[in-house]
Amino acid sequence: MTVAIDLSTSDFQLTLRDFRAKANGADVAMVYYAGHGIEGQGKNWLIPVNAELNSSLDLPYEALNLDRVMESLSGAQMRMVVLDACRNNPFARSWKSGTRAVSRGLAGVEADDVLIIYAAAPGQTAMDGDGDNSPFASSFANRLPQAGLPVQLLGGMVRDDVLTATGGAQRPFVSASITGTPVYLVDAVSGDNGSAPLQTPALAKLDEAALDALAWQGAMKANTTASYRAYLDGFPGGKFANLASENIASHSNPADADGNAKEPAGLIDAMLPDRYEIVETEALPIDGIWKISSIKKRMRIEKGRAFALDGWTHALILKILPEMVVLRDIKRIAPGKYEADDLPLGAKAKMTLQADGNIKVRNNIFPIPVKYTLIRETLDSSEAMRDELTLLPSEK
Repeated sequence: MTVAIDLSTSDFQLTLRDFRAKANGADVAMVYYAGHGIEGQGKNWLIPVNAELNSSLDLPYEALNLDRVMESLSGAQMRMVVLDACRNNPFARSWKSGTRAVSRGLAGVEADDVLIIYAAAPGQTAMDGDGDNSPFASSFANRLPQAGLPVQLLGGMVRDDVLTATGGAQRPFVSASITGTPVYLVDAVSGDNGSAPLQTPALAKLDEAALDALAWQGAMKANTTASYRAYLDGFPGGKFANLASENIASHSNPADADGNAKEPAGLIDAMLPDRYEIVETEALPIDGIWKISSIKKRMRIEKGRAFALDGWTHALILKILPEMVVLRDIKRIAPGKYEADDLPLGAKAKMTLQADGNIKVRNNIFPIPVKYTLIRETLDSSEAMRDELTLLPSEK
């Protein structure tokens, strides 16, 4: 492991050169950068401690191009870049107006076979937090050594942690074009004989569904006959197997393994049903429109089902479109107590009505439960909700 602190421009370059030699031939290589990062001249730059940057024209001479970091990892099989960058430009005020053409935040990077995790989305700045480490750094430090967590899910888990810790104010961003085959930095807990990793049914189900979706995303991005065939080889009984077959058949020249399908069939249509595909059941006191606390997006609960009103990105499924059902078979099991099937997570959601009229949701996913709050916006029946709240057990 290489640790370098407060690097000057020349020291930064030398450190990356030495790290490149160590990373060559490695199974996994990762660069974690904490500091300032800005976009200028159409490129991303990391700022050494001795940079003066009197104008954006000085960037190539005093800052480090992110491409050089990418190049230092090129010899490893699995490549990871973590940018815990503030994403603001500390020099902007001193630059003349004609040289301030630097965007706030880092630009997105398209790089094959590299997992890139940004501490904040484009246009956002990362928060320092109240403790010794920032919310992003704290989450990453906790998640990285987590046993049984595939690298493919690492960014999504950190993203959810930071959204929760910052009340949705900071949203980490993940850019990934990596294999769908699960890669574990730390194996799941082994049994007494030290043989096969311990896999509970809940974790196995989560991994299978998540990796199926990740592999399908990779196939869709490549959009070639070869990529769809590779998906079918890895997931012959996958949720997207029929779509993969349809896309192969739609190629103008199926014999050409590199030919592009003109209009590939849907990304997650096979995983989440449309609202009209789920039969309504009985009305519930919680029927209405609710906002998800962690992502500030709305869903509608309606007679035993909940569907998205806004589109959003999901840690596992990647994109949820309006009208897609995310909760089904919602049942009232006691005053203020409800349960439902969470379709994206493939788990049972426990929903508890609070005295303030909001709903606490917990998905008991091993090893890390997913928790969030549904914030009430409008209700189908205010009277039904008022009656339900009167039945809640009193707090002592």
